[in-house]
Amino acid sequence: MSDSETLRLLHGQLEDDYRFIVQCASRHTDMRLRAEGAADSEMATMALAYLIHNLYTAFESYFLRVAKHFENNLDDSAWHRELIDRMRIEVPGIRPALVPPELAEDLDELRRFRHRFRNIYKSQLRVDRVLEVSEIAVSVSRDFGGFHREFISWIRELLAAED
Repeated sequence: MSDSETLRLLHGQLEDDYRFIVQCASRHTDMRLRAEGAADSEMATMALAYLIHNLYTAFESYFLRVAKHFENNLDDSAWHRELIDRMRIEVPGIRPALVPPELAEDLDELRRFRHRFRNIYKSQLRVDRVLEVSEIAVSVSRDFGGFHREFISWIRELLAAED
């Protein structure tokens, strides 16, 4: 596959990933509204936590595609955190930064929550913490769209320069 073809493939994959992020964010928002009036707040909290987990995983998949295409190397021991760090930095001569530092901090908060959610054992989710992280998820989802469009625009410029 040529460089142009792999870049076109990345473009399509990122657009598809972004549609999935939007879908996950919508499900999360719907659950937030349902959780406010839920009779079973424990189940609603677990459902909301699960949707935050899914939303972050969708972001991580998007970022992995970018990192694999442009940098092609992640340290096995701490790649989840490193991935977010990479997305906030410009790699001169390779690619622009994808997200600003503030959004990277919020994404890292979602990452830590996802880790906690995946490894919860013999403990309960704290409703206040889930709601706090849910607010961050709403903010990240809302703000990411602009950064996605900027990055896709940059990819389109690269493709146009190759034609």
